[in-house]
Amino acid sequence: MGGARYKNCRTQIMAEKDGFVTKVVSGAIEKEKESLKALSHEIWSNPELNYEEVIAHKVLTDYLEAKGFAVDREFCNIKTAFRARFGSGSPNVCVICEYDALPTIGHACGHNLISEAGVAAGLGVKAYLETTGLTGTITVLGTPAEEGGGGKILLIERGALKGIDVSMMVHPAPFEIIMPNHLSCAQLTVEFTGKAAHAAAFPWEGVNALDAAVLAYTNVSLLRQQMKPSWRVHAVFTN
Repeated sequence: MGGARYKNCRTQIMAEKDGFVTKVVSGAIEKEKESLKALSHEIWSNPELNYEEVIAHKVLTDYLEAKGFAVDREFCNIKTAFRARFGSGSPNVCVICEYDALPTIGHACGHNLISEAGVAAGLGVKAYLETTGLTGTITVLGTPAEEGGGGKILLIERGALKGIDVSMMVHPAPFEIIMPNHLSCAQLTVEFTGKAAHAAAFPWEGVNALDAAVLAYTNVSLLRQQMKPSWRVHAVFTN
């Protein structure tokens, strides 16, 4: 089995040296560029909030089904999630689509483009599998509720990535970079408790919680000059 895997890998590497992979994949995507553009515009024109992406769900699943993918709608019992697959066996490569919008400003984060790119990648890999007859699966996974709602978390908890060897996604940005920095996130809540006193007669009897909070905020802000460029620390006063 190991020898067969090595042989397949070597065959693919040699094929790419001749530009075969790029030709097949790019050709398949180029052929559908107008329909992919229309797909993106349809999602852009109908912004939907998390778990309400009914139009986007229908547009994407109908399109993928028409292109020969086996589509599971309402995947993992999530109304606006889906899974579309083509091929069989390993490796199983998953391309992720996002398609929810933001309140008021719609698709300011470009999730319509993420969907377009995800579907395009699926079409390209499908064409390569069909052309070469190689074993492998391409999965296009529709993940709702990225802008709040934890759609991917819910999908993972329900086993959506079971059997997937690798997953990937692209995101629009005002720059081009293959491996951007990814920020982890930790949240800390601090409560400052003061002591009331008569501000005119006996102010020294009191403890000013606001002063303590302002000093803490200021010190954190000053600390930024010693932080690495990729680090982020933000704070807000909620009450």
